[in-house]
Amino acid sequence: MATKRSKTGPEGPRSLASIQVDVTGRLGAVAPATTTGLPSLDALLGGGLRSGTHLLVSGAPGTGKTAFVLMLAYMAARARASVLFTSVGLDETEIVARLTARALHREYQNAAATYGTIWSGLSMQDPALRGPISSCLATMTKKVGENLYLHSAEPMQDVASLADHAAFLWARNERVLVVVDGAEAYSATASTGGSAQSYDGRLSLVAYELSRLASQGCAVITTCHSGTAPLLSPAVTVAAELRAVREQVGKGGSKKKLPLEARPMDLAIQKNRLGPTPTIPLVFMAAASVFEERAP
Repeated sequence: MATKRSKTGPEGPRSLASIQVDVTGRLGAVAPATTTGLPSLDALLGGGLRSGTHLLVSGAPGTGKTAFVLMLAYMAARARASVLFTSVGLDETEIVARLTARALHREYQNAAATYGTIWSGLSMQDPALRGPISSCLATMTKKVGENLYLHSAEPMQDVASLADHAAFLWARNERVLVVVDGAEAYSATASTGGSAQSYDGRLSLVAYELSRLASQGCAVITTCHSGTAPLLSPAVTVAAELRAVREQVGKGGSKKKLPLEARPMDLAIQKNRLGPTPTIPLVFMAAASVFEERAP
């Protein structure tokens, strides 16, 4: 790790000889990586999410950005990392419903319930579903309940304040992941000493502030709309976009079969300071809030 610098005044440039850097500790090289649950994405990240990594996930409305990063948060928590999932206006009941639906559709593949019907309470009115949902809720809580933390942020909350929550998790675990859903709803006023910023400038500062948080010893995942991504991507380690694709057509003109209510998606890696920038084929099962890799 680089030696800490004084914050009492501005600094001039430093010679290479005056800087002590332990490259073995950079990007969490000593600590194990935390899996994303997607082997292809783990490979592009050098084994998974490591401290110092800032992953940006963008996409058009309805492409499943929140579902995607919630899945990554869940997998990290299952891997025993401490995870903070933060969103402006976060509905904790919805998050629990999404995670319960994920477990339900893995254990009971023919269950006629979606995260929406679980969230609204409709599914619990069905005697045939009440038991399975309760069982899956208990199982999900047992698997990640001690490692997944939810935070409902205020509109235009300064992302620098998330460092306090990260410090809370660092006291409990050497592997920490901070997930910020919806970068557009945050500010970075501490970075400038004031709030008089343009929209573009504010979002750029949000990205740099979150990358600064990552450099302090955690991994960060941020979501944003596709049109906003160019403002944030200069500051991040990896930038990816979720894209809906047309149904695949196989030989003879027949459509390739996908699971019920599943949508073919692509995760296009647009920037990767760690390696190549391919496209990862995915399947999005919206009813269960699940993403899986699919054959190209």
